[in-house]
Amino acid sequence: MFKNWSTMVLAIALAIFTWFLVTGREVVEAWLEMPVVMTNPPEGMIIEDGLVDKIQVRLRGPKGLVDSLSSQHLTYSLDVSKLKIGQQVLDIDVDSLPLTASYEIIEVKPNRLKLMVDRRVAKKIPLEAAWAGTLPPDYKLLEVLASPPIVELKGPETKLRKINKARVVLEESFEEDVPASWAADVGIDLDEDITASPAQVHVEAFFGPKTRDIWVKLPLKVSAPKGVDASVEQSFVRLHIEGPVFLFRNNEFRKSMEAMLTVGPNVKPGTFELDYGVVLPEGCRLLKKNPEMVRTIIKK
Repeated sequence: MFKNWSTMVLAIALAIFTWFLVTGREVVEAWLEMPVVMTNPPEGMIIEDGLVDKIQVRLRGPKGLVDSLSSQHLTYSLDVSKLKIGQQVLDIDVDSLPLTASYEIIEVKPNRLKLMVDRRVAKKIPLEAAWAGTLPPDYKLLEVLASPPIVELKGPETKLRKINKARVVLEESFEEDVPASWAADVGIDLDEDITASPAQVHVEAFFGPKTRDIWVKLPLKVSAPKGVDASVEQSFVRLHIEGPVFLFRNNEFRKSMEAMLTVGPNVKPGTFELDYGVVLPEGCRLLKKNPEMVRTIIKK
């Protein structure tokens, strides 16, 4: 019985050996996906287009070895050390595939890569600040300022070469009450592959009323100390003033205007050319007086 048992074990061993021998010699074809890993990239280099995550390799080899490939996590190393700026074509080097001579490489997809290569650089540019919105008809935008006025951009060299300034827009509308200024932090509008430092800037817009200039005729008042007789050769003066358009829509603004000649207490009798002062409505400024000086006669 022992003799029969040992014969049985030997038969099983021979069967297993024969099975391995047969399956090991069986040749099969298969597709293998292999991740692509860049090696030796030049400093600052970026690949904008054309780089694939993985390649597909069609190979032929012993079935046992082919079946074992799925557990080996093989990758293809793509040497990019010699890439230059612009469009480049790199062939997939079959000899660089991490496979032994036991396999026959039949096909690789893709077998070459058409790469768009660029370099990441930094560049400082000025900001152009603008405002977008609506105002009442009697108001206008005076100025828009960005802080800081200069930002640093980082991105592909070929794109930054074409950018000489960037634009930031403050968007806000005012239907009635218009403030003297309005400010907010605003992001810079750039392509996705370009970054700015800082990413947001402080933008402030300044507003004011629309203005016009007019001539106004006013009575000239005289103020003199007690005991001093002061008379002027003309009782009216003309003022050239600038002020808000809305203020001049009616004559009410004249009520807050005044032209006054003031005589000092130590003045001596005689005839003099004296200056006079004016009071203007809020928001107005004096452009010219006619006359500039008034002939005044002083008597005591």
